Amino acid sequence: MPMEYTLLLAGIILMSIEFVVPGFGVFGVLGLGCLTVGSYFLMGGGVWAITMLTLIYATIVAVLVFLCFYLPSESKWNPFVLWTKQKNVDGYRVTADYASLLERTATTITPLRPAGTILLDGRRLDVSSYGDYIDKDEQVIITKVDGSKIFVQKVKELK
Repeated sequence: MPMEYTLLLAGIILMSIEFVVPGFGVFGVLGLGCLTVGSYFLMGGGVWAITMLTLIYATIVAVLVFLCFYLPSESKWNPFVLWTKQKNVDGYRVTADYASLLERTATTITPLRPAGTILLDGRRLDVSSYGDYIDKDEQVIITKVDGSKIFVQKVKELK
C-alpha cells in the first residue's frame, strides 16, 4: 500500500480512537497530522497541495468561528433555553417583598440563636437577630430587611 494511503488510514484510525478514548487530544493531533501529510502526498505535493490544504483548513476554521458566534444566539438551535426575559415590572419576583414589614412587632415562636422563627399576623417568618440569643415568646421588632433576609431585635433593647 502506498505511503499516502497508509497515512490517511492511520489518521482515520487515530481520529476514531480520539472520539472513544478520553484524553488530552494526543490521538487527535497525531490523527490530524497523518491526515494532513497523507493528503499532501495524495495531491502530489508541492505549492499547489500546500495552498489547497491551507484553504481547506482556513474554511473549516472560518465555519467553526461563525457557528460559535451564531448558534448560541439562535433559539432554534438551543430549544432548552428560555429566551424571553422575566421582568419585575411584568410581575415576576424572585423573592417576596418584605420591605413592608419594617418596624412591625412580632413574637418569637422558636429561640433565635441567631436564626429562628417569628409569628407576625398569623404568618411564620424565618428571621435572624444581629448575633444575639433571643428566647422563645419574646417580643421583637423587625429592624432591617435585606432581600429575603429579615433582621430583628428585642423590643426592650431599642429603648
